[in-house]
Amino acid sequence: MKGFLFDLDGTLVDTAIDMIAALKSLAAENDILINPEYEKYKELITFGSKAIVTSIFGHLGENDILKLQKRYLEIYQNSLSVDSCLFSGVDVFIEHLDNNKIPWGIVTNKPAYLAKPLIDSLTQLKNCKILVGGDTTKHSKPHPEPINTALKSLSIDPQTSWYIGDALSDITAAKAANMMSAVALWGYLRESDKPESWQADKLLNCPSELKNL
Repeated sequence: MKGFLFDLDGTLVDTAIDMIAALKSLAAENDILINPEYEKYKELITFGSKAIVTSIFGHLGENDILKLQKRYLEIYQNSLSVDSCLFSGVDVFIEHLDNNKIPWGIVTNKPAYLAKPLIDSLTQLKNCKILVGGDTTKHSKPHPEPINTALKSLSIDPQTSWYIGDALSDITAAKAANMMSAVALWGYLRESDKPESWQADKLLNCPSELKNL
């Protein structure tokens, strides 16, 4: 294989603790004590900050939700990497790619202004060749444009490259870009998700299985 592209949250980096902590802070600012169920909020991360905010402020109007979303992102931006860390085993695979001079990059729906400082805070990701954020291109995943942008930047053939992510939108985008695709089952999947029906080329139970690709 000539190259690898990864989703960020729930695939390379476990960002859930910091993202949920930001939500708790936002709730506290509005005199709300949110349910401490970690898994409930972790499942929302795939759907972005608006979905996270709506989970506790859904009774409000659209304008209020947008204001709260903006405030949530401000809080989160100030605590991007307090507890966020690579999933166990990811560092070993990244080192393997680096040692074998296999180019790799990150394509995420997280806005680049949040993704870049997070990546910069993790020294194991210092050799990331390309970052495409959710605001880098006109479209975000599941549209293939972000992946195609990364492929062009790395000058790698999609048919001899892998995209790894933990959401249906990741696999849909990868297939549309003619890439091989694998599901990171250690990520932020919901109980109702059926990854075996997403038509990915591989289902990976843990990061140690990445090397099999």
